[in-house]
Amino acid sequence: MIKLKDILQERLGGERTRKQMILAISRDIINAFKAGKTKLKDRFELYLAATNWETKAEVFLDVSFLQLPPSSGIAFSIGAGMDPRKGVDTLDILIEYDPSEFPKSMSALVAEVKEVLEHELEHVGQQGFERMYVQSNRYTEPLTYPAEAPQAPTHYLYLVSNTEVPAYVKGLLKRAKVKRISFDEALEEYHMENQAVFQRHNTPWDKVKEVWVKWYHQNKDKPGSQLKQPKS
Repeated sequence: MIKLKDILQERLGGERTRKQMILAISRDIINAFKAGKTKLKDRFELYLAATNWETKAEVFLDVSFLQLPPSSGIAFSIGAGMDPRKGVDTLDILIEYDPSEFPKSMSALVAEVKEVLEHELEHVGQQGFERMYVQSNRYTEPLTYPAEAPQAPTHYLYLVSNTEVPAYVKGLLKRAKVKRISFDEALEEYHMENQAVFQRHNTPWDKVKEVWVKWYHQNKDKPGSQLKQPKS
């Protein structure tokens, strides 16, 4: 078992931040990808600074790598989700990729892996460490999670729910930082990548973006919010 508490203490002289945790996990994933592995399984502990690093949640990591044929027309695709099993958080990640697109698409893959980790670890924090994260409280009705998307009564309500707004904002801030683009550029890039989904569910992107940006400005100065916008 990897105890990131111990690893990060050794690397950072005791400083254990989610930023460094995401860096360590993303390196493991990318190294497994470069090595041509089909699976990566591990587990780590997410610690809470507000409890002097004593309170923790154990998270299981299950990553699958699947090669796509060149005819797929995409360089890679990442699917991920938190799956609580028997009281334990499991982070499932599927990375599908076209080998002929690498290494030229490696920097984009690294950025998206970090974005996904930021997004999903936000959900871990929401479940176990409410004091560590701010909430949007935009949509407080119980969410349903059917096998098919969207994972809420409507795609729009899913995207502006009190759990998803912080996760998407923090994930896209991470994308912006890694790719050295502005937060607005990261938002529009996300929309372009998922334009077909928005059209299929008749979801108004301008309204979703308005909610996300408003939440960012309302929470960016709160202590521990981890919402520092990258320099453009």
